[in-house]
Amino acid sequence: MHKKPLAALLLTLPGISPFAIAVNASASANKSNAEQETMVVDASAAPVADQHKAGAGFVTSDLEIGPSGNKAWIDTPYSTTTVTQPMIENQQAKSVSELLKYLPDTQMQARGGMDVGRPQSRGMQGSVVANSRLDGLNMVATTAFPVEMLERLDVLNSLTGALYGPASPAGQFNFIAKRPTEQTLRRVTLGYQSGNAWSGHIDLGGHLDADNRFGYRLNLLNEDGEGSVDDSTRRRKLIALALDWNIQPGTQLQFNASHYNFVQKGYVGGFSYQRGVQLPTAPDSKNKNFTLPTAGNDLTSDTLSTRLIHYFNPDWYLTAGMGYQQADRGMRSVSSTLIDNQGTLKRSISDSSAAGRFRVLSNSLTLNGHVDTGSIGHDLSLATAGYVWSIYGAKGSSRSYDPGSTSFYDPSRPQEPGDGKINTHGARYKSGVNTQQSLTIGDTVTFNPQWSAMFYLSQSWLETRSFDKQHHKTSQDNQDGLSPNAALMYKITPAVMAYISYADSLEQGGTAPIDDAVKNAGQSLSPYRSKQYEMGLKADSGTMNLGAALFRLKRPFAWVDPGDRVYKEQGEQVNNGLELTASGKLWQGLNIYSGITFLDPKLKKTQSASTSDKRVVGVPKTQANLLVEYSLPALQQLVWSANLHYTGKRAANDTNTSWAGSYATLDLGARYRAKIDRVPTTFRVAVNNLTNEHYWGSIFASSTDGTGGSASAFAGAGREIRASVTFDF
Repeated sequence: MHKKPLAALLLTLPGISPFAIAVNASASANKSNAEQETMVVDASAAPVADQHKAGAGFVTSDLEIGPSGNKAWIDTPYSTTTVTQPMIENQQAKSVSELLKYLPDTQMQARGGMDVGRPQSRGMQGSVVANSRLDGLNMVATTAFPVEMLERLDVLNSLTGALYGPASPAGQFNFIAKRPTEQTLRRVTLGYQSGNAWSGHIDLGGHLDADNRFGYRLNLLNEDGEGSVDDSTRRRKLIALALDWNIQPGTQLQFNASHYNFVQKGYVGGFSYQRGVQLPTAPDSKNKNFTLPTAGNDLTSDTLSTRLIHYFNPDWYLTAGMGYQQADRGMRSVSSTLIDNQGTLKRSISDSSAAGRFRVLSNSLTLNGHVDTGSIGHDLSLATAGYVWSIYGAKGSSRSYDPGSTSFYDPSRPQEPGDGKINTHGARYKSGVNTQQSLTIGDTVTFNPQWSAMFYLSQSWLETRSFDKQHHKTSQDNQDGLSPNAALMYKITPAVMAYISYADSLEQGGTAPIDDAVKNAGQSLSPYRSKQYEMGLKADSGTMNLGAALFRLKRPFAWVDPGDRVYKEQGEQVNNGLELTASGKLWQGLNIYSGITFLDPKLKKTQSASTSDKRVVGVPKTQANLLVEYSLPALQQLVWSANLHYTGKRAANDTNTSWAGSYATLDLGARYRAKIDRVPTTFRVAVNNLTNEHYWGSIFASSTDGTGGSASAFAGAGREIRASVTFDF
């Protein structure tokens, strides 16, 4: 029998956000069918003390899946992982890349450092905008992001074109911001990070009136000091505000705004290497001779968004949202290129005449409802979503300095050649605009308590325009197409579900190179179609989530055929994999958050025989993570934690003649909950990368089509101590 989505309660209780309501689906899964007709609702956040117990946040009961809305984890035919706010806080995470290490199937593809990259899953390169979202609205991935403002991160490891519109087959990363709390929250955290960086974080939440109609959540962060490298700088400043207005029972208006500034200078940057040059063992990421105290990133991101949620009746509701983000990226970099196998390192220092700028204006409108046709239930969705992504470049020319060559194995420190400033202003021009809009229809059909099916289809329109510095349009390309997704689900028991699914998703087609020898030079191809076949098994015992997914994922790419000199789609990347996850309570006081992925990522039918049927650069065949937390039943306020991360051997170039060895890192930590003068206080201390392992945190090729070009590698973080104390006033 159909279980109504909490709307009946929402329509009678003012001041309750539908997205603050947690549905205890696992508990109801173990009850009789008659009992399942009554939803178990908890409209308030978990007690503060519970968020610091061993295993807090390890189990996910529900998640938001695009236009289908909030769904119970056990009822979604997808492989998903979630990092929750208690996990972020208890592990003292400070960046997106630090969240991704807990997931067995994701990597951060660094672009300006590990804080400025593209998150990806299942070994497929992510895009700048299409694969990342903030509260369901598109956002820029390649800028620093403050995890302190997050309630959780939901990762959907799948093709998502039918749900979200055209995107790379790298999955979807939905960052969900903190919302106003039902109970008053007054939390202050003081922190320390190795080097000499100190931080203060204030998290306030509650309501402004006695009737709980106006809710607020305010997060303030200030971190400043020397980073983990001598003479470096680490500075982070955040202000994030969330407001809820409960206009009437069943109608809520949300508003969000944030400003984040991230400055990191004096850290070791990336190393590039040409074809034929072997990637050496990773260096010490704290070796200051690879960098300058004045080189690094000055990144600023401003976001505004609003969302309206309205229930017409217990079966039908409307969600409408708009978002705006401006990301300014000031970068002053030390470029290091390995030019031979003896470790000769050619360096250059570049100053941009202005910071790059991205602007994203995104939108979403979704109508969800339920109807019955006889004994068959239908959960229907009708939605439209999209974005306008504007790219701004510097009008002036970048300055470049040559500090001379050095040795990778014994580097000398370069001398400062300029004024040492990162340019965050200067004249800019709009160099490109990418527009995307999709119309989506979907139906989740429930035949009986055991069998159900899901069908989604989206029609998408894509437009790309380019401009010169005089604001003249130089090119325009328009594309469109359909993306389908279908899944069949079977409940073996109320708490165990098996599924099979198929997805076909659009991605913008490539553009032929501008070359007189290419017959279709400058022409854009029809949208690429990635395809995925998946079968999986999920189990929710109430205290543990278990998941397994077997998949085959293919994405095409194009290259110039030497026979007819036409740029056309003819190659593909094929990734076959198995994902296994287990999270929750194992035994009294013993909790795990774990997973392992086995992946066979291959490039096929490339333009060169030397790169065809070779492993994809930077993607491990095996990746695993095990986070363990333990507390004695008689002493639950003291929690011990350990995190073991393993990344297997990775190809370092397209020809697979160079490899990066496997690595494992170990983090150890403890936290203790007590009361100081009747104020609940939590002390935390952790040592990350206890053995000070030297490893390559990110490796990627200059292109994803096996052209055999250069590649880049970024060193992972070394040993680091973190400590904090949190007061809940």
